[in-house]
Amino acid sequence: QNRMLMLSTNGLVDNIARVVHNERSDVARQCSALAIMNLTYGDREHVPELAGNELILETIIKLIRDDDAETRRNAAIALFNVACADQNTVKLVRYKGGVILEVLMHCVYPDDGNLPGSKINETNDDVSVNAAEALFNISCSSIEETTDRMAQHPRLLETLALTLRSPVASREVKLYCAATLRRIGEIIHAPKRSQLELLSALVKAASWTRTTCIAEAFLSQSKIATNRPIMVEHHGLLTALSKQALTMDGVDSDKIRIAAVSAIEHLSREIQARRILSQHEGIMLAMTRASYLSGKTGSNRSLVTEDDDSSVTTTTTVNKRIQMALKQLVGAM
Repeated sequence: QNRMLMLSTNGLVDNIARVVHNERSDVARQCSALAIMNLTYGDREHVPELAGNELILETIIKLIRDDDAETRRNAAIALFNVACADQNTVKLVRYKGGVILEVLMHCVYPDDGNLPGSKINETNDDVSVNAAEALFNISCSSIEETTDRMAQHPRLLETLALTLRSPVASREVKLYCAATLRRIGEIIHAPKRSQLELLSALVKAASWTRTTCIAEAFLSQSKIATNRPIMVEHHGLLTALSKQALTMDGVDSDKIRIAAVSAIEHLSREIQARRILSQHEGIMLAMTRASYLSGKTGSNRSLVTEDDDSSVTTTTTVNKRIQMALKQLVGAM
């Protein structure tokens, strides 16, 4: 009730923000950050007023660069809260040509010495987690402009991929980064320019096998016919995909192999792609192994996937497709 009253009081929110810009007191900035964070909670219908308030957005950006860890954390939570409402996401990605995406990106990947702002590079883990989750929320937007701007933002997809390989990023941060790449893989396709950046990011992220996200992103890409010629020609992609298809590490290794092999099978549906696929040692090894296992009773009992029309495909059908794909690839050699 107090929050609603504060939001409806003319000029109050702006005055809270001005404290950050006009006061030198650390305590004043800390209190302002806490107040702004609390104002972003609750009923979503009031959040757009904050997302559309440029002074508030500029203030949050300033706070997320603050020396105080708690202030940075509260500012990151505020951005995450605002990003929870779909109608806010487009305002966030538009603001000053993507400066909020830039700030979130820097928070997520703190060990990039080339990124400006040393204070951001010292961000604590809570800030990184909230920033990563905010990016994931933005990627889940149903507004095409939001996801297009996100995918097109310079180095963002690459940063997500590099975070998955970082020795200092936490597991929780990596989970959100992987999920964001999976989501972008579902919605960004040729002929969008950002699709090439996405494929490069997926190649760099292919060592991630804690979840199925990267393999699922490859599979989502391969289900779109216009993507397939681009994928088989993309530098390093077949090697990355074959490693996913051969992975034995992690509790989800079976699911990762299934998704990756299914992606290869989809790629092989393009006649022009078969020669390239057949000449790749890793791809042929992965398909040979998958075909052998599919022929063993019960070995692929979990091998159930979804076809292009989102209908469930049985294990038997998938096994036959794998065997047929291998036969076609051998014929193309």
